Amino acid sequence: MRIGFYAPMKPPNHSSPSGDRSIARLLIEAMTFAGHEVRVMSDFRSLDIHGDPATQQSLESTGEETAADILKAVKSGAVAPVDLWFTYHLFHKAPDWLGPEVSMALGIPYAVAEASYAPKQQEGPWHAGLVQVETALRAAAGIVSLNPRDLECIQPFLSTDAKQTALLPFTRDRMSLNQAGKALKKTLSQKLGIDPGDPWLVTVAMMRKGDKERSYHMLASALAQITDLRWGLVVIGDGEVGDSVRDAFEPLGRERICFCGVLDPSETERYLEAGDLFVWPAIHEAFGMAILEAQRHGLPVVAGFTDGVATIVEDRSSGFLTASEETDAFAKAVQTLIEDHDLRKSMGNNARKKFLKNHTLEVGAQTLDGFLRSLKAR
Repeated sequence: MRIGFYAPMKPPNHSSPSGDRSIARLLIEAMTFAGHEVRVMSDFRSLDIHGDPATQQSLESTGEETAADILKAVKSGAVAPVDLWFTYHLFHKAPDWLGPEVSMALGIPYAVAEASYAPKQQEGPWHAGLVQVETALRAAAGIVSLNPRDLECIQPFLSTDAKQTALLPFTRDRMSLNQAGKALKKTLSQKLGIDPGDPWLVTVAMMRKGDKERSYHMLASALAQITDLRWGLVVIGDGEVGDSVRDAFEPLGRERICFCGVLDPSETERYLEAGDLFVWPAIHEAFGMAILEAQRHGLPVVAGFTDGVATIVEDRSSGFLTASEETDAFAKAVQTLIEDHDLRKSMGNNARKKFLKNHTLEVGAQTLDGFLRSLKAR
């Protein structure tokens, strides 16, 4: 099939790294792997993070113009037609002003992945975006859900014959590394200055305001409870609140904390391969691509519970999921895995097995392919 792809929140070629961008790229890669031809239809961002009515009105107008331009290009033959429109990540702050209009005009199925609906915004500052989400959901021939928490609220707006498919988060399998974990850890320790004999905790997240910053501060508070144990922490990521995050970890001692900044994926893989345990409070996290990548490398994970994170981490099997924002419980779980080498190894093995069974690119491609073909058949 020829698939028109669109991500209203952040296009897949955006310069800023994020989980959202990674998932958009992986969806395209999976559909291509399954034999489909995928084309990004527009880089137009409909995102309004401040809830400003004037901004939303302007975005709506730009969206209408962009949709008209796409239709004109297709109908004139300037660009090849597509068999299906596929929008990724639809919510009130970044509604889809393009897909429903273009799909209806061209008479093609309209599909949405990771759609969410927030009823509390019915009287909120993103009311216009919420209404457009309703429009998009009603127009959808198919819905792909990556996060179980979204399912209940979108049901009232779907047509009775809309196809619904659950898709577990997925990514490519790890690249082949030249050194095994222990040897790599020794090599990297010379660069980091962290003792290779100590358990290495790893966390990967951009340092942004809001839930990311809160998660970092909670992590610092939790680790402050176990400073009597030997461990080192590798932090990969940076951003606008970098100073605030580094200040939060300052009391833990510079000799055991290493801030690596933003790294390219291949370098991040090296630290995950060398690490012993992945830690991230995951406050309000959708699911967390970094958590999935950690499990890919056979790392047990300690994370805060969300419905999405629970699709990746199997509690007490591939790691520990603690109640959201429960700092003491989080610290206790980290302590347990630092002290129990055998449990750490067992959970790491389970993590790797779960990844290979449920979360590879091939598994994701198979699920998406079946979904897309079911829409074409209709």
